[in-house]
Amino acid sequence: YWAVPKRDWIGDAGVGSGDEGECMNGLKPVNVKPEMTIKGGPAIRRFHILNDKRHILTQDTENNVAIYDVLKACKVEDLGQVNFDEEVKARFRMVYVPNWFNVDLKTGMLTIHLGQDENDCFSAWVSSKEAGLAANEIVDQKVNYGNLLLKALLENWWTTVHVDEETDIPGGDSVTPQARFGNEYFKVPGHTPLIFSEVGGRTLYRLLVRDAGGETETVLLSETVPSWVVDIIVEKNMPKFNKIPFYLIPLPSGVKNSKRDRLIANDFIQMHKVAEHVYEKVLGSDTGSVAVSPGVEDQDNSSLAEEKVELLCNDQVLDPNMDLRTVRQFIWKSSADLIL
Repeated sequence: YWAVPKRDWIGDAGVGSGDEGECMNGLKPVNVKPEMTIKGGPAIRRFHILNDKRHILTQDTENNVAIYDVLKACKVEDLGQVNFDEEVKARFRMVYVPNWFNVDLKTGMLTIHLGQDENDCFSAWVSSKEAGLAANEIVDQKVNYGNLLLKALLENWWTTVHVDEETDIPGGDSVTPQARFGNEYFKVPGHTPLIFSEVGGRTLYRLLVRDAGGETETVLLSETVPSWVVDIIVEKNMPKFNKIPFYLIPLPSGVKNSKRDRLIANDFIQMHKVAEHVYEKVLGSDTGSVAVSPGVEDQDNSSLAEEKVELLCNDQVLDPNMDLRTVRQFIWKSSADLIL
């Protein structure tokens, strides 16, 4: 080791004693103001996921509030510089949808994480009519948010893979590819960044949605896309429904049969469907007077059930359009089996 000597040197400003600051006192910068400033966009600093588990309310560093649609990967509305907390309260709805994504703001933008570790991205089944996705008011299919978003994000990749598979069919027969391989409801913006990473956070592959159909991208995605995503996108297997066990108990002044019927149903089943079950199976079997003829329409039967059957939970009358998971979350408020 060598000792570092005291720095005595001679500069243009005179003799120094080792203190660079003293030698620079006589110098002035050429420019004291920048010639041009390139400002970055305002970063999102706050967010609130609305109860529908689809829309997110955000506030940026300039206090601008906006609404984003996670399902369609786009901004829906700019609200301006309004009170963030008041907007959260104004947009509250008594509806419960399971968490199917995580959010972080590390990049200053909304980053949506889909996976099967902390939150299962296939846990949110909803009514296509209530989600505004149904083509008409008559057909009301159940759709899965995670399933729809993954199909939209990887639409270009799956189109290329499917066409390549059809081209390899023996015999050389020409096959006309289908016009659409994503979901049947919407597309996401092509400039949306798509990142595949490990559970720990290490990035495996990053690209834009519109580039997923490229030759190189197709090969890399085939090696990177997780098996649980391939199962949905390529194999077209539908995610499983979530089930909720519950008991049906008649009030003391009601039907004579006081047995506790334990049932299991999909978590999105609405109360009017449960009322129909009570009307047809419970009341019908007890009195023998309720019979549904083949000519009676479902809507008539539903109306009769709503007139004859009233469902309560914790002594609160339930809305016919409320589903099981919402009743359990907001009214039952317990991890024990739901009692109606």
